[in-house]
Amino acid sequence: MMATSNTDENILKYENFINDVLKEDLKKLEIRLQMINGEVADLIQQKHTLKVISDKNVHPSGFKTQVNLGCNFFMEASVTDMSTLLMNVGLNHFVEFTIDESNKYLDIRIKAFEEKAAELQQKAAETKAHIKLMLLHIGEMYEQKGFKNS
Repeated sequence: MMATSNTDENILKYENFINDVLKEDLKKLEIRLQMINGEVADLIQQKHTLKVISDKNVHPSGFKTQVNLGCNFFMEASVTDMSTLLMNVGLNHFVEFTIDESNKYLDIRIKAFEEKAAELQQKAAETKAHIKLMLLHIGEMYEQKGFKNS
């Protein structure tokens, strides 16, 4: 009878560990992965926008746009020189880049985020494998418990 209660305690500990630790870790990894994928999508959109506004065939003499001055007040602006532009590199710090430098910067950022996403996907796969192994072990414990009681 003592072995049965010890087995029940171990099964409960494993189930609690799976639910309280491993599944929570998996949720956190998935949230971080979604955030990183959002960043990659944003950077790809920036790269596309850069390509469109710098295309001389589409905009041979520059382009016109509207700039939000704040509180949804807009002012029309005309951009004739696209040789350099300011890019926010983080924490609202802007750096002046040429079009080529901007593209390289965006490519580097995209690659860094994709590497981080791959790392998180690997961690998520390891956590899922850990959960499966623990569930198999719990199943074995239930089988042993059942055989002892019969």
